[in-house]
Amino acid sequence: MERQKLLCGFLFSLTLTSAAAIQTLQDINDLENTTTSMKEFPRHGLMLLHWFANTVDVDSAGDMELNFDPGQGSYGLHCYEDTDKRAPFDSSESLYYSLGDLDQRSARMLPFYVLQDFHHSGESAQKNVDRVLLQVQKSNPRKVEKVYMTEYHKDQSQGRSYNPDETYEISIQLLIQIRALGMDIACETYDPRLEFSLCEYLNHQQKAAKILMVYPQVPGLEWFLTLAGYNIDSRLNVFLQASFCAFNQTANPNDNCSPPSNGMSDVMHNKVKLEVKSTSGGYAKITWSGIPENVARMKLKIGIYKGRTNTDPLKEYPLNDRTYGSIDTTVPLNPGLHVQLLQSEKIPYYFFFRTTYYTMIWKGPELDEANRIPPVNIRGYQSSLQLYTKNGYACARLYIKKSFMNWKNVFNNAWVAIYASKTDDNAKYKEYKWSINFEKSSKDDCPLDYEIYQYESSVHIGLGVQARFMLTSHYGSEKARTVPWEE
Repeated sequence: MERQKLLCGFLFSLTLTSAAAIQTLQDINDLENTTTSMKEFPRHGLMLLHWFANTVDVDSAGDMELNFDPGQGSYGLHCYEDTDKRAPFDSSESLYYSLGDLDQRSARMLPFYVLQDFHHSGESAQKNVDRVLLQVQKSNPRKVEKVYMTEYHKDQSQGRSYNPDETYEISIQLLIQIRALGMDIACETYDPRLEFSLCEYLNHQQKAAKILMVYPQVPGLEWFLTLAGYNIDSRLNVFLQASFCAFNQTANPNDNCSPPSNGMSDVMHNKVKLEVKSTSGGYAKITWSGIPENVARMKLKIGIYKGRTNTDPLKEYPLNDRTYGSIDTTVPLNPGLHVQLLQSEKIPYYFFFRTTYYTMIWKGPELDEANRIPPVNIRGYQSSLQLYTKNGYACARLYIKKSFMNWKNVFNNAWVAIYASKTDDNAKYKEYKWSINFEKSSKDDCPLDYEIYQYESSVHIGLGVQARFMLTSHYGSEKARTVPWEE
């Protein structure tokens, strides 16, 4: 819990004296002209802001609301308490949450385009410094009052701090503009592209096309990065250099490793997908698609890894020239598993021994334990239900609001059951457990606003598996059901 206290109790120690000292970015032009630090590889701030703008709901009055409770720690969110009255964030009626720490386990819930550069930038000190800060109502944390972007730095002499020179408030208008970029240009009046001349539009379109070479095709992302002033040419060069050098490192160790002149067709592209999915028996399934044909012919392997810090795969399989395919493994499904496209080489050492050296060509996203689905509300109560997996089995988690102090009395006859399919009647469960018999989580990153209770079943996780919450012994007392597990 000591680590959580640091994360949730550190001071937001800006030297500013008032909220007015923080500049507000009113539109995408302000974003382009004001800040430059987050516009280089491997920074993820713009990707993070794009995801948030397309996740938060904004009504006609300009009020913002989340479709999940930030106090549950989804998407890597962490809270903090601001007791430094010099700081601009001193409202006693608000709570504050930090989004963007990609080292957090729950950050695996974020889409891969936000995480991609983090996983492909080695030990760069710049790969995890960007944050989106949310000011929310204390009485209703789903209601967002203000949004900020900033840089986070860990200084051993000063503790944890945010950079006041790179902290900006994000206006509602800017968030709406970001959303509009993902729609048809003729359908959204807030779309900044409507102000372009034909030449300006074509110029930006060419830049946007370069973004599509590097990042997955996400609605509006290429236009947003282009208009925000992201350094596209530098990012593309990094991408070409890294992927081309990975192919040539083993065969030509002394090569200077310049990218090929004809560009992306010789290496990789944004259509490559490497994923870990689930078999019906709770084991990991490797899937891949979009690998260029010339790459697939290079005698590569596909490997499954336990986590991003592991250097050797748990299992490896020959690609056999296949540009797409899937393999059912015998590796139990666990969070953190991910797929890598590999080159391998046997290297001799001592006299009679050889070891295998692996070169990573491409890396897929880490598996999130809850399949990137936040907890669902238990109707009428300050609690939520979540389905997750551990060791290939279906598990259920209860989030209980700390203010819900008599929950064990209220839920005395409540139970959670695991179902094989969403079409199964409530009586046709595979296994169940009384909610008061769930085990309290001892995780040191437990969210501040909730206590967590967990139940590990003996039912294999797989396509369609679902958890449901019943308030009483009657099958008609259902108060929540999770999204069925996707493959």
